[in-house]
Amino acid sequence: MSRFYYPAFQFAPNFGSKMMKNLWPFCFGILIWSCQSPSSPSHPGPEKLIIETLENETLYFCERNLAMWQEQWSHQPFVSKMYTGNTPFREFIGWEAVNQNTVDHIRKFPDPIPVPDSNQEYAIELFGEAAMVFYSKNGESGTIREVRLMVLEDEKWKIASMQTIY
Repeated sequence: MSRFYYPAFQFAPNFGSKMMKNLWPFCFGILIWSCQSPSSPSHPGPEKLIIETLENETLYFCERNLAMWQEQWSHQPFVSKMYTGNTPFREFIGWEAVNQNTVDHIRKFPDPIPVPDSNQEYAIELFGEAAMVFYSKNGESGTIREVRLMVLEDEKWKIASMQTIY
């Protein structure tokens, strides 16, 4: 009788030991393969690209680099920008109004400003070629909360709406 007593092995007395000799290298290979760290994807996921766009938009605004700031935004008529909180409510609808507001601000305050410290814990909800992003950053007057609508245009994430709450 075989060392392994199981009805399937009783008809082939050496089946169990042959199977174990052939099975252990296979199991060992599976174990080694499963311990490998996953390889990095060849391109970053949408969340990373969205965060990169948001951080670039803030950086270029603070540097007063209008041309690069404009590249982070969709130029569609549906874009909007809104400020509220401990400041008067202001809203700009359409790319022309959003852009003009920033042009006017940079003309009025041309000197670069420090990039705000961020406690970026981004909450990103993807909806195909659109995404909602929620995060906060530290401003001079306290925490600033941001809500952004992002759209995918020509394989690049762009800002379509900004809501800032001071």
